[in-house]
Amino acid sequence: MGWTGVQYSAFRVALAIAIAHVCWVRLPLVEGPPWPLLALGLPASIALAFGWRDRALAGNLLLLVGGLAAFVDGAPLVLPANDVIFVSGLILLHLFVPITPFGSWDARERIDPRGDWVRPAWMAHAAWLWLALIHLDRALGFLAGSSAASMAPSAPAAILGLFQLAVVVATFVVAWRPAAWIAITLAHLGWITAFGAQPGDVALLLVHAFAADPAWWPGRSLRAAASFAEPDRPARLFYDGDCGFCHRSIRFVLSEEAGTPEAYRLRFAPLQGDTFEREIANHPGVDRDALPDSIVLILEDGTLLTKSAAVCEAASRLGGLWRGVGLIGSVLPTALLDVPYDAIARVRKKLFENPKDACPILPPDLRGRFDF
Repeated sequence: MGWTGVQYSAFRVALAIAIAHVCWVRLPLVEGPPWPLLALGLPASIALAFGWRDRALAGNLLLLVGGLAAFVDGAPLVLPANDVIFVSGLILLHLFVPITPFGSWDARERIDPRGDWVRPAWMAHAAWLWLALIHLDRALGFLAGSSAASMAPSAPAAILGLFQLAVVVATFVVAWRPAAWIAITLAHLGWITAFGAQPGDVALLLVHAFAADPAWWPGRSLRAAASFAEPDRPARLFYDGDCGFCHRSIRFVLSEEAGTPEAYRLRFAPLQGDTFEREIANHPGVDRDALPDSIVLILEDGTLLTKSAAVCEAASRLGGLWRGVGLIGSVLPTALLDVPYDAIARVRKKLFENPKDACPILPPDLRGRFDF
């Protein structure tokens, strides 16, 4: 599985927003004792987004969404709206995910950024089966001439139906899942753009996200010229050893390497160390004083990257969601991306306490990836 702690924490935040939306849109429909109970879903969603008391909160939110919100929609006599069904199912699956992934509040004191967090492999199959049943139901609805199908010409509906059937087939042919996932997700987004979102369509995108496997998109370098002909010269990420924010950024990178091939993994060293001085000596055309004091990335072939270009390259090597972030960043103007980078760099030392050591607090096996 390619799921990592921060990628899953990002999903948890999106799920929390969906839960808050389910509660918010139903508040005007209730009064009396149910109103404050439904209103409690808003602060509870915020706490869940941060990963605070995850298991207890998720259990109570499942009762709130799958029980009270469904009751507002008319359950058990009337089927709840799709957003209630999809969000309730995602909360139920979330209850089986190990707690404290990196990026959650309850994991903030953990020395090892990876921890022992692993999303169970069976969950990918369960989520994909659920996704296939949803799209099979929708495809049959198109064939039956449902109201959703009547919104669009027959050709787009037929194309979407083919993609939906491909998802069903991919339930049994695992190798087809990446292509089927990309096709149905793009088709679903295109449908929403062209014909508007039906109830639950946005929540369905969260089901898509949960069924995906970030390992489908392993880490890659954005620099085609990067050469691995010298295995003894790995890419090195140099960071400010006196900056608490920089230390946390390195811990973030180390926590997200599940999708990084060994050849693309980085070594690390502080900008204040001898290793950086030796590397810069190999770049006589580089003005040492002109380099930023926050981050410098030197690739295997000697290419030197700074600021947002270094961030995008490091992100792409992590794979999964971060590979997409790096790819998007690589096509945007560097000058544009450097503006928020510089803004954060100016205040970074005010965000966290200054570290006592140039190396972040890490277990011994990860400390071996550091040079000084």
